[in-house]
Amino acid sequence: MRRTGRSLIGSLVTAFALAGTLAGCSGGNNGNNGNTSAGSPAADPTAAATAKPAEVQKVNFSIVSARPGDEAFYKEQMDLFMKDNPDVKVTVIANPTEQYNNALQLSFAANEGPDLFFIEGGQPQARTVYDNHWVEPLDSYMDDDFLARFPEGAFSRTSQTRVNGEVIGIPVRDPRFDKVRPLYYNADILEQYGFSEPPKTHSEFTAMATKITQEGKGKVYGFAMMGKAPAVFGLTVSGLGSGLEGGVIGYEGNTIINLLSGQFSSKSATPVVEMLRQLNAQKIVAPGWENWDTAQMHQQFAAGRVAMFIGAAWQAEEIRKLNEGIDMGIAAAPVPDDGRKGYRDTPTIAEPRYAMSAQSEVKEAAWKVLNFLGSVEFERANYEYAKELVVMPEAMEGIEMSPDMQAIVKVMDETIRMTPAINTKNQNYDQFSKNISDAMPKPKIQEVFLKAVMENADPVPLAESYDQKANAVIDEQIKIANEGGIAFTREDMKYPDWDPMQDYIVE
Repeated sequence: MRRTGRSLIGSLVTAFALAGTLAGCSGGNNGNNGNTSAGSPAADPTAAATAKPAEVQKVNFSIVSARPGDEAFYKEQMDLFMKDNPDVKVTVIANPTEQYNNALQLSFAANEGPDLFFIEGGQPQARTVYDNHWVEPLDSYMDDDFLARFPEGAFSRTSQTRVNGEVIGIPVRDPRFDKVRPLYYNADILEQYGFSEPPKTHSEFTAMATKITQEGKGKVYGFAMMGKAPAVFGLTVSGLGSGLEGGVIGYEGNTIINLLSGQFSSKSATPVVEMLRQLNAQKIVAPGWENWDTAQMHQQFAAGRVAMFIGAAWQAEEIRKLNEGIDMGIAAAPVPDDGRKGYRDTPTIAEPRYAMSAQSEVKEAAWKVLNFLGSVEFERANYEYAKELVVMPEAMEGIEMSPDMQAIVKVMDETIRMTPAINTKNQNYDQFSKNISDAMPKPKIQEVFLKAVMENADPVPLAESYDQKANAVIDEQIKIANEGGIAFTREDMKYPDWDPMQDYIVE
């Protein structure tokens, strides 16, 4: 039976509302209506004056269930927390990634937001939860002991844990883990076709992919992509494009900015888009890739039918689950033939993940849970479970790192550098940056690039036209912001003295 949009929304609201009901719902509907529960009254009236059972504060915690084991992991961790904090009862509410932000939005709109929630969607979503007044600033809760657990700069004025100067969430992962885009390759296949190591340049990459596909005769393909979703396609562009023109950020998204000139610059990505167009037009890419999802990519690679693909760090673990013995290599993605001129960008060493709801009526109890989520013990457990690097180095001390993880760390070090964030020069940018993103010409640039690859169109004139329109959008949004009293100019988007080959660090 087909599900209508209305029934899906109704189900999402019901899911959160039901969880809230079961948990005593500690959001806007709680407070004195049952959010707290006292222990059983003493049978002996003479004991009334003696010890009174502590009231139990009920905390709803909304998480993203991106993997099959996520919900169980968080429930296990919350059981450990509650064992040491019997005055707090935590209920974990899990939603799949694709439904999570919609469900969160609906729950806050209904004044039934969870007390704690995961910020899913990077800085744009962090801005959204702040602008919508869903999030409780955490500055006043964090003392010196708490701050000392995190690396220097995790809550600095240039850290993305802050929006508009206020800390909105506790970090957990090393953000480089989410941003690294390595080349996965099957070493057995490469050796079978005469290659002893992965490609280091774009020319080597196309030559190897072409030879393997042509000699594979439909049984093995040299290269594949993970489907036609613009975000996934952007991942491939970002990986292969990280060594392109220095100073450009945002190759994976829809706001590609050259921070040396302050101009929208999708044209700088066209050498990679053109390379993908040629490979697709010559039928070098595995057939049917347009209809794949990440799970199908894993299956094809694990089965030995694809020699190379550009992916994310977390995919190594998923591939090992399908074929533990595969001779899988993980390396830096190839760079232009004339050498690296830039790096994959990251503007911060920490990102907000766990946030407290402004609607919560049990903030003291919610902070106890956040304090636990910001502990070395939790980050260590998170690393052991998810196999994703965490922001606290000491949380990983003494844990043996798999060869795959060692390779990913090596690629992170080789391919990622700290870059400026526009809001570090002028924080007023936070007040309207989302408007710029929302106003970008449609279809957005990743959709334009994807269409160029699939329809065998020259991406250069398409990018030139898009850049012209996108820069007009930026000028118009700055003008609107200025008219609304927000001080900002194009000059605030320029960092002409930045060396893109070095980390950009503000002390």
